Amino acid sequence: MQIINPHDFVWVGSNNDVPVESLPEWVRSQWNHKLPLTVYRDKAEDNKLTVAIRGIKPHQRVTTQINKSAITHIMNVESLVTNSIELQRSMFIALPPIQVLLLISQHNWPWKWGVTGSCAYTLATDIQSMLADGDLDVVIRCPTRQQKEDFAQFAIKANTPYCPIDIYVETPKGGFSLAEWFKNDLVTLHTPTGNVLTADPWDENL
Repeated sequence: MQIINPHDFVWVGSNNDVPVESLPEWVRSQWNHKLPLTVYRDKAEDNKLTVAIRGIKPHQRVTTQINKSAITHIMNVESLVTNSIELQRSMFIALPPIQVLLLISQHNWPWKWGVTGSCAYTLATDIQSMLADGDLDVVIRCPTRQQKEDFAQFAIKANTPYCPIDIYVETPKGGFSLAEWFKNDLVTLHTPTGNVLTADPWDENL
């Protein structure tokens, strides 16, 4: 199976592959198996995956677990930004977050990166769930140890007047906020088993 990372989207074969009866009523009325589930890094049972279901309203988010064998399709969030021509053709091109993605995508960065959050969901489904004045969330996939200054140019390029942006870095151990790392010696690393305060988000002993 294709590698699945936090923030990626997955689809299942039927509504029965998600335990909707144990979830809030809005899930049963708004979600169906043609809509993607967002992968969370939270620890799951054997052969299962923790995912989030997104509703119409911003506060409508709920997590659950699905069997990995139920997954029929995987979309890595990096694929949403690898083709700038496709971004330009998006029906949401006029929205500020898409404009920022276009600016970032014009540079050949040394690591893979992708868009997450409501902007990613909008691009993946053509359902507008992001606000024109909302934040843009992006993730940098960084399996090898880096220094703060290695990310400086990315942060400068992404810092535009179009919209606020939150940049997260994913390491093999978890994810952290780039803005927090720039400000402090220690950073909060979000791992599958909880948050860890560390000076080295790539520490193999975490």
